[in-house]
Amino acid sequence: MDEYIALFPYTKTAVRYVEKSTRTFASLLRPGEFSNKVLQRSVERITWAVIGEIDQKEDKPSYLEAELFSYVMARVIVSCISAPRLIQKYAAAEARYATHLLCHTQNQSQLDYIHRLLDDFEIDASVENNAFHLYFADVIRYTARLRGPEWRLVNLMNRGHVVLAKNQLVQLLAEIVRLKVLDGLPLKLETSKCEELVRYVIPLKEIAAATLSDDISYGTVHLEACPPCIKALLLMASAGRNLTHPARFALTSFLANIGMNAEDIVRIYESSPDFSKDLTTYQVGHIMGSSGKDYTPPGCSTMETYGNCVESDSLCKRISHPLSYYRIKTKSPKGTPHRHD
Repeated sequence: MDEYIALFPYTKTAVRYVEKSTRTFASLLRPGEFSNKVLQRSVERITWAVIGEIDQKEDKPSYLEAELFSYVMARVIVSCISAPRLIQKYAAAEARYATHLLCHTQNQSQLDYIHRLLDDFEIDASVENNAFHLYFADVIRYTARLRGPEWRLVNLMNRGHVVLAKNQLVQLLAEIVRLKVLDGLPLKLETSKCEELVRYVIPLKEIAAATLSDDISYGTVHLEACPPCIKALLLMASAGRNLTHPARFALTSFLANIGMNAEDIVRIYESSPDFSKDLTTYQVGHIMGSSGKDYTPPGCSTMETYGNCVESDSLCKRISHPLSYYRIKTKSPKGTPHRHD
């Protein structure tokens, strides 16, 4: 079996393989070594989404067909659980794993995977001076929610083409993967199919309910009082979008200054395709003062410079700093410190 199909199971090539296969839903539930490997990997894929980490092992799966069908069954199990936040995080986890595969593959195989993914996603591209030249229309379909100066078309355009460095192309491919995985979820399933998977669905559903609760308490922090720019960044992070470094700094420093603790801030980034709990915890701690310096979030002019000022309202026109917006909305005294750990 082609390794590419197993590693990137959401591609058209993989879908065609599954459609031609004689394996059925019933056969994948039948006791046996193959079925056990498929279901075990399916549970692992969903667990990545719940805990916000991915399996970082360098070795490729030895049972390629089981790897492919574990994705098929994972989509079924996620659909049986049918929790919106889990579905979003599952898609982000698959995108994160695709990024991991592309970044930890030897150069020639990496380029082969990239070109095959581009072909599968029907994106024409040429390579010149280690940069990828793509048609404007192919890029704009998937970059509407990618923020930061590096994604501004004026900075990407060159004679009618969009020019991307390899790391940018990998980020673009990860976004396409996320959208491909989300497509069709939750699946419309017969109740009987979910009943047959109940031994896998119930434990995962309980873990997801405990870990991914949509009703998270942030103490005295009032997210509804945040300015539009911060709300937009929060929405992007919770939807599994990769934030740029300026955007992450702005969001983290703002939340720290209004009183959110480090653990809750780290949880906000769990859906990001490149999420690493250890690295994120370190970065958040650094911004919150572990280095001996407290950081103030950037003002409105800086937010605008980096493309993070969005959907401004009437109050935005009266203030010059996101914290001023929050203080007015919560009627907090200007000098009152909000931070706590």
